[in-house]
Amino acid sequence: MGISTKSFKKEWGNWWSPLPLFKKIAPLILLLIYWKTLNNLNGLRNNLIISSLIPTLLYYLGPRFYPLFQFSLPLFLTSIIYDSQRYYSDYIRGPIHVREPYEFDKRFFGIITALGKLTPNEWLQTHTHPFLDFICGLAYIIFIPIYVGCAAYFRFFASRTGTYLRHPRSILLRSPQMMWGFFWLNMIGYSTYYWYAASPPWYVALYGLGPARIDVLANVAGCARFDTLVGLPIFMNWYGNSADVHGAIPSLHIAYPLMAVYYAFRFGALKKFTVAFYLLICFSAVYLNHHYILDIIWGSIYAIVIAFCTDMLWNHNLKKAGIIVPGVDPDDDNPSPSSLKPGF
Repeated sequence: MGISTKSFKKEWGNWWSPLPLFKKIAPLILLLIYWKTLNNLNGLRNNLIISSLIPTLLYYLGPRFYPLFQFSLPLFLTSIIYDSQRYYSDYIRGPIHVREPYEFDKRFFGIITALGKLTPNEWLQTHTHPFLDFICGLAYIIFIPIYVGCAAYFRFFASRTGTYLRHPRSILLRSPQMMWGFFWLNMIGYSTYYWYAASPPWYVALYGLGPARIDVLANVAGCARFDTLVGLPIFMNWYGNSADVHGAIPSLHIAYPLMAVYYAFRFGALKKFTVAFYLLICFSAVYLNHHYILDIIWGSIYAIVIAFCTDMLWNHNLKKAGIIVPGVDPDDDNPSPSSLKPGF
């Protein structure tokens, strides 16, 4: 961090001493309540302990670590809320749509074969190749790290160097919206799982178009071919922790990369990379039999709408705070977005 231990202690003390008692103890109390609740539900796992402990520690490390706290908080909140769905999803979910997404893809994107009209998913399952298994499987693993990596690039690197399109100060003030956009995209996506629950194509392949079953476990589908190639149960372990089987719409695998594309064009960097990855993940979602094209369209619409709305809300709050972007305040050599409230 480029600061001595003595300076850090002094800086931390200056931050801690005037802090109200509530702000000193509230994060710790919330953490303990969360752990206690999970323990009572027999759901206290190591990954959840870590995902809740890290942002708490970053908070207590003070202002020097505030950028990391601000950056990571939406990610950890998302992981906690995602996991919580396993406890209430079956009680609030509406009717599960098994046939409708399947019929939509067959009608609008169906492929005529000697066996009849097939959905793109069904056709691709008869045209697999080890190279595609590896590339698509790898893309399916890294889709979240890719988005977080792009967000980190803009927040911690481009915010210092700038791009051909944006001044460093502009990127510094705007880039935190990427992770909050990620959070709100997930919240809207998760809510859709309940008012329009939809089964993935692998479910239809295994159980048909009859009444939906809620007792089935998540399936790795085409990702099993990747596990076989690398000789490791990567997807088997990952999908074993899936919180919702009938949550194919929208495809968040698609939504994250497209939101990255939005910000790449907004900030003026990583354009080719994000577009290429978005196209790859679109193909992978269908090839691996996890999503219909309908899911891709729905997820893409969500990504653009949420990114745009978050962007406009962020602009509104910058203007409300009297901050001019782009441009440099001559009295502010080290501008910080910390004046913006998390969530904006």
